Amino acid sequence: MHVSSNGPDSIPPPTGLDTMTRAVVHATRYSEWLFSLIEGFVGARVLEVGAGSGNLTRHLAAKAEVTALDLSHDALLVLARRLGTANIETVAADICDPAISRQLAERGFDTIVSSNVIEHIENDAAAIGNMCDIVTPTRGRIILIVPAHAVLFGSLDRAAGHYRRYSRAGLSSLIRNAGLEIIEARYVNLLGAFAWYVNGSILKTSNLNASSVNIQARLFDRFAVPVLRRSESVFSPPFGQSLLMVGQAS
Repeated sequence: MHVSSNGPDSIPPPTGLDTMTRAVVHATRYSEWLFSLIEGFVGARVLEVGAGSGNLTRHLAAKAEVTALDLSHDALLVLARRLGTANIETVAADICDPAISRQLAERGFDTIVSSNVIEHIENDAAAIGNMCDIVTPTRGRIILIVPAHAVLFGSLDRAAGHYRRYSRAGLSSLIRNAGLEIIEARYVNLLGAFAWYVNGSILKTSNLNASSVNIQARLFDRFAVPVLRRSESVFSPPFGQSLLMVGQAS
């Protein structure tokens, strides 16, 4: 999802499937790992904001009733083809639209999950505020996974249409300003942070689907994720490619 104030002559930012490396669709170990980190916070009625092609949706739908929301019709079509419609509803909409948030607030969602989405939204505070409005009636939770550390921002972020990467303090401020209490905050994927820096800031790779990037993604999922999953279950790293944060409505 991406809301931009660029002028009419500017190149439109990438959206939907164009914001991700193709190999990510097959990164089953990585999506399983992410789900294992958030599973304990997931309730019975889930709104997934920025569901994309459904990597995380698959796991959410095994546990809960899921509404998969995305700005991209094409991404949702891919999701539906991959996963079917059992326990999954798809909605093409913009989380920054107040009318959409008012409609969704009446649906009784107790959990919102949004993985690698709000960095694509220029007004991220509005997006988080709308999410808060949706879960406030149920005193539910918002689970966010975002790219971490501004120092890692490089050519891959620009290619993906990222406005920013987040610090723990910055994201905490956004969540608290929306009226939520933070109940979990941790960095994830120490090794991925170094790989992202090398590709985006040293090699300055600007093609998300360069063969080197896709090969690395496949090798990372097959070999690195099992090691990281075990090691980061024992200790929480002080630095990582991603930041996981959970906010609780009161």
